[in-house]
Order: sequence, then C-alpha cells, then structure tokens
Amino acid sequence: MSTETREFIIVGQDTGVGFILWDVMPAPTDPIKRAMALEEIGVDVHDAFGSCHMEWATTATGAVNQLLTDLRKQSGIDDYALSETSNRDALTEDREPR
Repeated sequence: MSTETREFIIVGQDTGVGFILWDVMPAPTDPIKRAMALEEIGVDVHDAFGSCHMEWATTATGAVNQLLTDLRKQSGIDDYALSETSNRDALTEDREPR
C-alpha cells in the first residue's frame, strides 16, 4: 500500500442524513485526462442527481472518510455516514485512474 497522498474523485448522492457512494477512484495525474474525466463524470452525476467531490488522501477509504467528516460538519448530524446501499466494492485500494 502506498503512503503517498493523491487526489481521489468521489461520486455519489447526499441524502441529507447519509451519503450513497457510487464510486471512488484516483484522479488522473495528467491534467488533460483529469479534466476530461471530471467533465464526463460531471454530466453523469448531474443527470443522476448526484454529486462529485475531490479529496486528497493516501487511500480511497481515507478519501471517503474525509468527505464524510466534511459532510458530517456541514449537516450537523453526528452519525452522518455511508448509506447501506453504498457501493463498498468501490473502496478497493488497487484501482487505477480512470
């Protein structure tokens, strides 16, 4: 496992009391590939009434946990967490950038 911090793209839907994780992946390091991926994801997420977030972390799980901490603070809900319907398979640590 790498200890290098990198940017992750997290997509899902905020339900107001939790977050439904659809996918999380390392962001491409190439600026052009990153911009293309974010544009494509942005359209898909908008059409599905979801959201796209960027977090810096050493792992996908760490990135999602950071997002949940931020959403917990924003909502004021102490037990704001991943929804049971979240795609936990997306937390696999050995995924390549899109």
